[in-house]
Amino acid sequence: MKKIDQMFLKTAHKMGLLDDAEVKQVAESLGDEENVATAVVAAGLMTEQQAQRLLSTVESSVPPEGIPGFEILSPIGRGATSTVWKARQESLGKIVALKVFSTAIANTTEPEQLISEARNVALLNHPHIVHALDAGISDGNCWFAMELVEGETLQQKLSRRGSLSEREVSELAMCLGQGLAHAHGSGLLHRDLKPANILISEEGVPKITDLGLALAETEAMELDSSEKRKGTPHYISPEQAQGNALDVRSDLYSLGATLYHCLTGRPPFQGKTNREILKKHIQEEAIPVATISGKETPLDAIVEKLLSKDPDQRFATAEQLLMALDQLTGGSGQETTAALRRTRSKSHLVTASTRKRVIGGASRASLHSRNTMMTKIGAGVGAVISALLILSAFSKANDGSPEFETTIAQHKSDIAKLKIEKRMSEADTDWNRQEELARISLDSLLAEDHDFQVRLLEKALQNYGHTRAAAQMTIALDRVKGDIVTTRQADGRAILEEARVMASSGKLWDAVKLLDERPRSARRDQNLNREINKLLSVWEEEIDSRFLQDRQKLDFLRSKREYSEALTMIDQIEEYADPDSIGELKGVREQIITARAELARVEAERRNTEELRKYMEIWPRYRELALTRDFKGMISVSVSLDAELIMDQVKERIKIDLLAFQLLDKFIKDALLELREKGEDGKEITFERVPLGTSTRNRKDRGVVDRIDEERIWIRLSAERAVVPLKIGELTDSFLFDQVAERHGRTSPEYLLPMGILSIYRGLEDVAADNFRILEQKGARPDTWIDLLSWVKKNVAKS
Repeated sequence: MKKIDQMFLKTAHKMGLLDDAEVKQVAESLGDEENVATAVVAAGLMTEQQAQRLLSTVESSVPPEGIPGFEILSPIGRGATSTVWKARQESLGKIVALKVFSTAIANTTEPEQLISEARNVALLNHPHIVHALDAGISDGNCWFAMELVEGETLQQKLSRRGSLSEREVSELAMCLGQGLAHAHGSGLLHRDLKPANILISEEGVPKITDLGLALAETEAMELDSSEKRKGTPHYISPEQAQGNALDVRSDLYSLGATLYHCLTGRPPFQGKTNREILKKHIQEEAIPVATISGKETPLDAIVEKLLSKDPDQRFATAEQLLMALDQLTGGSGQETTAALRRTRSKSHLVTASTRKRVIGGASRASLHSRNTMMTKIGAGVGAVISALLILSAFSKANDGSPEFETTIAQHKSDIAKLKIEKRMSEADTDWNRQEELARISLDSLLAEDHDFQVRLLEKALQNYGHTRAAAQMTIALDRVKGDIVTTRQADGRAILEEARVMASSGKLWDAVKLLDERPRSARRDQNLNREINKLLSVWEEEIDSRFLQDRQKLDFLRSKREYSEALTMIDQIEEYADPDSIGELKGVREQIITARAELARVEAERRNTEELRKYMEIWPRYRELALTRDFKGMISVSVSLDAELIMDQVKERIKIDLLAFQLLDKFIKDALLELREKGEDGKEITFERVPLGTSTRNRKDRGVVDRIDEERIWIRLSAERAVVPLKIGELTDSFLFDQVAERHGRTSPEYLLPMGILSIYRGLEDVAADNFRILEQKGARPDTWIDLLSWVKKNVAKS
């Protein structure tokens, strides 16, 4: 068993995640090539999230094995994706830095992508970029060997000192600009320049490192928006934050954000969440450096230009930045500052071949501030004036003027007076300017959060302690410190209580997220932090335990085809689970919805088949009721089916029956009218009275046709005040149709349509079809009756 696997099991046992029996079980079942984290997850002893979290912790403390040619000495640092070790290269005996990527990252990322950093660095050879030495993949480890820089990161230096002097920042800007110029000249973009990725050697030499996101400029143009947005929120450019196209000016923005941090002791934008910081990069302007630092420097304008939202407003190349830095050392700082604020260069269209110039590094002695330079210029002007006045006096003395001594004394007095007035004027101007700067600084500082106010107010007091605003600053500082003491505990407790309310309502993950993202001001109380961390562990364990139980219930419900209950279970899980678990359930939800739809389809087909069978069984009864025009009975029979589909069919059929009887009514009335006109009522018709069972008073006429059977048509004739039902015997169809045919013709719709309808009810489907076909040929559209004929053929004729 590998050392890291042993440490994993030992740590898991110590933390109470595995007991003795479970440790023994995993150790005995672990294969030669199997990862211990994978094994405990497969055995159901840990969730994947727990195992990967523990493995990441163990990897940072256990030296990796199986990296040929290197002896691991000690850990240097740990990042989000890797651990850096101090190692000895055995072939040369050289001490190097060895970056080993975590197992979780190595398992989810292509190996070639992981060692892309080594390939990118190998393309570069510059004193301000860390040198690449070797890279490879061996025994499951993906690693990258590089030059070891003894010292600290710029981030560590800023954490220790707060901010840097103007001279230090000028030198740093020159060195980093040279490194970027070399990388850009080789066609590479860094994409993640920040203080944590800048190493400062013990000799004070800055070196750019961590080119894990570096890409060729052409490759950067082809990335999708999510890949383009990768970077560090505090130092990312607006175009990178929005996922837009990137070029060298994006790196220059990140350099500007880094220099801003060096001058002020803070990044240009801050916020409670990464989203808030990115939004500020895109929409807001940074607070001027002088407002925070309390003094103006020639670098302010350069940083302001680097932080322009529009890439066109920045320096087009790193070489342009270096030339601007060179000008600051040449004594023209004021003109350069003004020019930088006026000029908006568009020379970013220059091709790569014209960007090959690399400016040599400036010595520390050559980097002077504008104040020092102006002091020298002022002293020189004063000396020249004095010399001219003295020469004038000596000229008069040589002419033999008797007022020589008086003239010399007067000129000396004038010179002294001129100097005093100049100094007083400068002092008044400077004093007023200092007062104004102090007031502006105080207003700006009070807009910041409490912790940052303390730092800035203390620094402002150092710069403006002699001004009238210093008293207000002191009062504000005391008040802010008092507020911090009283609110820090309250803020943390308030957030904790809010999280408890969320957890009690079942929203466990929301509660965990709220505590994880609590602001810095709520993290200063160590006792409260320990309480929160303990509670977080309990909640995370509860999330994992509940998810495991609910997932088993969900699988059971799916197996029982209780899909609605399963979807409800997913909704309940989403109330408390973490995003990874919710993402996993998204696919399960889609599968359940698909399965439920399929089950509904099969069930509908089964029900339709069953309903049709029942319908065919009751059809003879329905047909008998239809022939007697017993509509109430027809509806009762259809209702007994308790099927909406059949109800709709029956209702439609009843409508057609009514329409058919209305047409036959008209047909028979026409025939009887023809008989009356001929005076032949008694020749072919025998009337028989059918007594009514109830009173017929005020009863409306139901029409002529009462019912139709295989032999006769039963009709009702109206008297003046009552409906008298009569049975007409010996009245043949041919006799009735002959009457209509004589009046309208045998090819007329008045003859063909009722003939076809009557044929349907008499079961003569072929005769009906012939009649309807003739009607269609004559341009008529008997669609309703053709549909009725089709329905009868399908359902009635078979029965």
